Amino acid sequence: LEYNFLLLNLKDDTGQRLPEIARKQRWFREPKFRQAIAAAVDRQGVVRLVYQGRGTPLWANVTPGNKLWLNSAIAQVQRSPARARELLRSAGFLLKSDGTLLDGSGQSVEFSIAAPANNSQRVQIATIIQQDLQQLGMKVHVVPLEFRALVDRVTQTHDYEAAIMALGSGDVDPNGEMNVWLSAGSTHLWHLGQRQPATPWEAEIDRLMQQQMTTRDYAQRKHLFDRVQEIVAQELPIIAVASPNILVGAKKDLGNFRPAILDHYTLSNVEELFWRKK
Repeated sequence: LEYNFLLLNLKDDTGQRLPEIARKQRWFREPKFRQAIAAAVDRQGVVRLVYQGRGTPLWANVTPGNKLWLNSAIAQVQRSPARARELLRSAGFLLKSDGTLLDGSGQSVEFSIAAPANNSQRVQIATIIQQDLQQLGMKVHVVPLEFRALVDRVTQTHDYEAAIMALGSGDVDPNGEMNVWLSAGSTHLWHLGQRQPATPWEAEIDRLMQQQMTTRDYAQRKHLFDRVQEIVAQELPIIAVASPNILVGAKKDLGNFRPAILDHYTLSNVEELFWRKK
């Protein structure tokens, strides 16, 4: 159920305190800028290089392992630098003859991606995204940080530009991620600490998540949560990248071995396991 994603700093409390980050947030808050990044990211490359093929590319926040709640209608748009450049042009960005991307005020597009130094896979993801965005004329720096320092920057000081993060619910049910998707949620990372929704689409997600939480019919809940996934894929508060596969193994004479997608993966039905007689 774990999904890795690129998080851009959309928090609106930087202002006078962090003027350089506030300047770059003008790019991050432009939906077409986020869509361009999403179009440029080589998700298949991440799966191939980071997970040696044992992973799944993602375009929204629910992984294929969660068959009950996955919105299979989400478009799995293949990587397209040409499409990304078109989006940037339509948003007022300009590609110079030397390959440098400029914003509408003539500033070059340059920012950093923080990644947890103790997690080589996420550092690799950041490096792949860095290379993908260089093809658009963006100058991107990968900054490995100690995990606690990274979390502190994202959740407390907001002194970061972008970061590679991951979330994973302990339950397949959407209610396990209310703290992520509600505007006032404790893990609402892109607008952390707010009391009210910052945008109309966040207000819609609030309404949908609260409605599905009190709806008893699965089909109706699924319809509501499908719409949440559509909004995430369109507005891109997080840019989903990939999910690692879970690999398990057991001796052939272990009976009733049925791995699960929830922890503990191999012992979820421990009371049913038995050794076959040889």
